Amino acid sequence: MKRKIVSKLFGLGILFASVYTCLFGYIININTVYAIDNKDLDYHFVSREQYEKEHAPIVDRLTYQSNEKVINGNSIRVGSIYDNLMNDDGSFYYLNRNMNGVEDGRGVPFLDSRTDLTGRKSIIYAHSAPDGVSGPFNGLQNYHNNYDYFNNNRYITINYNGNTYTYEIFSVYISTADNDESEGLEYYYNLDYTDEEWQQDLDYYKSHSEYDTGVSVNSSDKIVILQTCSMDPAYFEKYYRYNLLVMGKLI
Repeated sequence: MKRKIVSKLFGLGILFASVYTCLFGYIININTVYAIDNKDLDYHFVSREQYEKEHAPIVDRLTYQSNEKVINGNSIRVGSIYDNLMNDDGSFYYLNRNMNGVEDGRGVPFLDSRTDLTGRKSIIYAHSAPDGVSGPFNGLQNYHNNYDYFNNNRYITINYNGNTYTYEIFSVYISTADNDESEGLEYYYNLDYTDEEWQQDLDYYKSHSEYDTGVSVNSSDKIVILQTCSMDPAYFEKYYRYNLLVMGKLI
């Protein structure tokens, strides 16, 4: 029972973080940045030019995908994305900070604090933002309803703690919610499974893919889930929550 309560509370924490992520993606545009004042957490809009001048490391964030020298230690590569992968302590620290710990609404990809890529399921989170703004997981939007892109970018490569993990993408879809209740949505946050429940979840992930990837998955597989907000405008007003999920199995 205690494990269930802890899992529930963590799920609600992730829910809050996900809602924040989606709201961030919705309100930011190509000319403004949702800035965070270090002293009193005063959220306000400033020009991109002003923000990047005041937060110099942000310039590095804009070049992560093309400048491999910026990568320090753990990393993730998928499609057009090549970025640092940070460890989280359960507080979602890197949801609104860059790799140097400087306040940055765009954040940096981070691994769910309960996972380390050795278990059945690991989850990695990062922001997406509208065109013109550098969100670390913007590149995942290319997989949405785009089989050709998937077919040319089928693999996720993660360097973590000195090991290289390669995953083949088996499912891509958008998970939605109509309100702030997490029931029925925390299925992909859950890590506490019986063998039967694990297979049922894998079947669910596979059957909900937007297209047939041709990649099978079974209960002996280890998977990683990349989560970000969908930037498909069709979801903005229709749903309270709209997370794009790109899922891969370890090969």
